[in-house]
Amino acid sequence: MTSLDELFPDGARRRADAAPDLHSGSRLGDVFGDTRRNPARMRPLSRRQELIELVDSAVADAKPIMSAPPAPARDRRQRRRIDVINVGMAALAVVALAAAGIVGGVQAATASPADKALQVLRADEESIESGSAGLAATQSRLETSIAEADAEAEALRAALDAVREAPDPADIPPGQTAAPEDAGTIELADPEALKTVVAAVDAFRAELAAIELPGLPDEYTRQKIDEGSLAEVGSAIDAANEKLSEIDRAGAQLRAVRTDLDAKIAAYEQKLTAFTASFPPRAEQAIDDNPDADQELKDAVTAAAAAVVASGLQGTEGPASLTAYREAVVALVADQVHADRVREEEQREREREERERNRWQPPGTEQPTEPTPAPTEPTTPPKDPTDPGAGNGSGDGGGSGDGGGLPIG
Repeated sequence: MTSLDELFPDGARRRADAAPDLHSGSRLGDVFGDTRRNPARMRPLSRRQELIELVDSAVADAKPIMSAPPAPARDRRQRRRIDVINVGMAALAVVALAAAGIVGGVQAATASPADKALQVLRADEESIESGSAGLAATQSRLETSIAEADAEAEALRAALDAVREAPDPADIPPGQTAAPEDAGTIELADPEALKTVVAAVDAFRAELAAIELPGLPDEYTRQKIDEGSLAEVGSAIDAANEKLSEIDRAGAQLRAVRTDLDAKIAAYEQKLTAFTASFPPRAEQAIDDNPDADQELKDAVTAAAAAVVASGLQGTEGPASLTAYREAVVALVADQVHADRVREEEQREREREERERNRWQPPGTEQPTEPTPAPTEPTTPPKDPTDPGAGNGSGDGGGSGDGGGLPIG
């Protein structure tokens, strides 16, 4: 704060020709002394100088504890320039909206009841067009689903017949591939399970053939009417509503057919799944019946049975898995037949060699044969001397011999 003494160091200004001031400044100066002439006696009205000296001494003695990082400089946003083109486009948009609102209001105020009814008619006709297109698409999808299901069932039926049995490889001559007419057969699948699934396939195809799709409503065509006549437009609206009702009824019928078809397919697939469960045990039985077959062929039969289960006999994979299983089992049995034939041939070869060894021997190795004794005639056994008949004969013969042989002395 600045004092009056600092502003006016020479005191009050006085005119040279003015009369002396006896009542104010001179008298006060005489009484108290002229303070302006003695600066030491002047009392400053402000302590500004003291504050400056105090701050300067504090700054000189201050010791900073830590330095603060400089404050980041703030990016000064540039003032946006007014885009005249954007402002003009916005103004035009506002004007267009206002004009549209005005036109709409005028049209609403001046529209006749027939015009409003005509708008309703056109909305109904758009619904008829979209509903008719939806019905046609739904019916087409149903026809496709039925045809595909029947085709798959037909292909599966042929594969089931092929997996029923196969010619016995044991009846096929070695070196030939075609079986003779009188060749036997081997069973590939469980006969009872196969019989059940074949009946299910036939019944399913019969159900598909019995499905009748509902007919579609006739194409809608608006009759010629006077669009300015409320009565004629109202009649056209009634006809359009009737057509919409027909479309709704046809849609409900198509949905019912779809539901029924899905239920038939689900029941049919369950029967197929039950049939596939019979293949793994059948494969194990075939492996046990052909123990001498190669291990790779045994593994192929096991894998083919698992593939049948995994396919569920659905789509094109079902018949293909049955065909693969049939080929794997036939190959297994054929390898067993080959092993049996090799073993039999080896046995016959050993027997033939044994006969050859027994039939031919080297010279000098014959065993001596003993002479066969001549047959002897039976001799008469001696008679008992006590027998009377025997004694008389002996005495007569003996006497006659003795007399003729001795000399007379």
